[in-house]
Amino acid sequence: MFFNKSDNNEKMIRIIRKCMKNEGGYADNPNRIDQPTNIGITQPTLNKYNADHPNFNFPETVKDLTPEQVQQIYTDDYYDARHIGEIKNERIATAIFDMGVMSNFKNVIRLVQKTLNGSMGEQLALDGIIGNNTINALNDIPVYKINDFMNALKCNRLKYLRTLSGWDKFGRGWTKRTNTY
Repeated sequence: MFFNKSDNNEKMIRIIRKCMKNEGGYADNPNRIDQPTNIGITQPTLNKYNADHPNFNFPETVKDLTPEQVQQIYTDDYYDARHIGEIKNERIATAIFDMGVMSNFKNVIRLVQKTLNGSMGEQLALDGIIGNNTINALNDIPVYKINDFMNALKCNRLKYLRTLSGWDKFGRGWTKRTNTY
């Protein structure tokens, strides 16, 4: 595999693999949003990745992606690009990463910022950017308050998911997944 064996990379591997397990394999269900997908990677995501990295020679269709290629996309375009590795608490980092794969990252970060403001008394701009202020606020959550923050985040996440058109069909699975955070 392409992963290094440092502690931070071990954390990254755990987070990415948990999300990959949640996402499952190849799916092409016309009743679902963003289909087809393979282990959570949509065709538009693969198209953009291929345009940005033509030298990697990844397949043209998501159906042909290998798990190793999916891990690389997740590492480059989700984990590293979204600064997930800078979040010290693995539970929080895992939830944010997984929510970002499931939904638009900008919306997810706004939700995280809203939750930090409401449950931790922060005064973050709801800009959808996981910059220094958001990272610092996440890393400053005292250990004894992490459960409070995570419960508030799950509650806000479920409120958001209930507004989506697929809630009637997929809400049960989304709820189960969210409650693992």
